[in-house]
Amino acid sequence: MVGLCLLTFLRIAMALPAPRLLWKSENIYVDPISNYTAPQPIDRRIFGGYEVEPHSRPYQVALLINGRSLCGGSLISVNFVLTAAHCTTNASYVQMVFGAHNILAEEPTQVRVTSADIINHPDFNSRSLNNDIALIQTPRSIVTNSYIQTIDLVPSTVGTYVGYTVILTGWGTTSNSSSIPSGLHEVQLVVMHNSVCGKVYGTDFVKPTHLCTYGSGTVGGCNGDSGGPLIDGYYLKYQIGITSFISSNGCESGDPTGYTRISTFRPWIDANSDL
Repeated sequence: MVGLCLLTFLRIAMALPAPRLLWKSENIYVDPISNYTAPQPIDRRIFGGYEVEPHSRPYQVALLINGRSLCGGSLISVNFVLTAAHCTTNASYVQMVFGAHNILAEEPTQVRVTSADIINHPDFNSRSLNNDIALIQTPRSIVTNSYIQTIDLVPSTVGTYVGYTVILTGWGTTSNSSSIPSGLHEVQLVVMHNSVCGKVYGTDFVKPTHLCTYGSGTVGGCNGDSGGPLIDGYYLKYQIGITSFISSNGCESGDPTGYTRISTFRPWIDANSDL
């Protein structure tokens, strides 16, 4: 009976997140090798992003890692969430929040489940940020509705998306000094060529498995956006990237934001999920 009570207590403790004021982000900060500023070729930027229409991005998932750290993710099937490995590589458990707009509130649309079934890419390298991708299997199939839906992933055969407008969503801070916003935010960005991104972070660092977006006009990812989805800005239905790193100069530096390029990992995703 004592053992049963202890097990019950541990399960309850795992499901309880820390107070929201204690949440920290799991962002990776990369040191630029130069002060090169890549010009934004298309002026579609929105400073700091804007709050989306509630539940207009129903694939977005909030992840609370070990009850302390905030990351983003995406629902790619009713049984799997996709995120960045740097978010989950040290995770004992993850609480996933589906159907949320304001993660600082207990909304009736929200579904919260906790899982310890985490599949980090076996070749993830925390220094080079190669293979920064992970899957989390849900303890039960998630019931989809108008607030919770899956997102399609681009196939391995797609192009580079260079010059395309894309959309980044998340509950990350909207400036270096701000706190987590109450509602989900998004920002329109433009994909840059990896060779241009390499001028900022180094050609040895930026690999074909990475994808970068222009940061000119102080737009891009910020604290808390790690692991979140980058989707195409035309069809609004295909995820092309996973937020991986931002500049150590800060969110408002104008430096590019880096992502894991999903097309290069479709075989791994398909082999480790139910897609």
